[in-house]
Amino acid sequence: MPVMVSAEKNISPELAQGITKLYDTSPEFGSGAEALDKAQQILNEDGVLYVGWFNAKPVASIMASGTATQRLIHNIVVHPANRGRGIADRLMAETCRLEREKGAIHFVAGCTAIARLLRMDAARLQKNAK
Repeated sequence: MPVMVSAEKNISPELAQGITKLYDTSPEFGSGAEALDKAQQILNEDGVLYVGWFNAKPVASIMASGTATQRLIHNIVVHPANRGRGIADRLMAETCRLEREKGAIHFVAGCTAIARLLRMDAARLQKNAK
């Protein structure tokens, strides 16, 4: 499934609607509106909202915040209809790549699912370095 990842620094009304619907699908979050408020707070603090797109619709999202060199990666969600297709791994790999390009050298996981994805990304980097 070809998912494109974008780094969002602003939330348009259309993106807000898509992100709200996306986070509404996940039992880990109180509501999509709460997740959207969190995303806006992250953006106001120089964070980034990464969005995975398929057919011009957001199917996955994750947030990154913190300092320039140490980033907290948190609030991951993949739409239930798209789970089990490697989207979370693709989203994490692209998030880490983009964050590294901006100078991040250390990532902190916001939950155990993200910790697992970060370990996979680190193993992939180590394998590619050989």
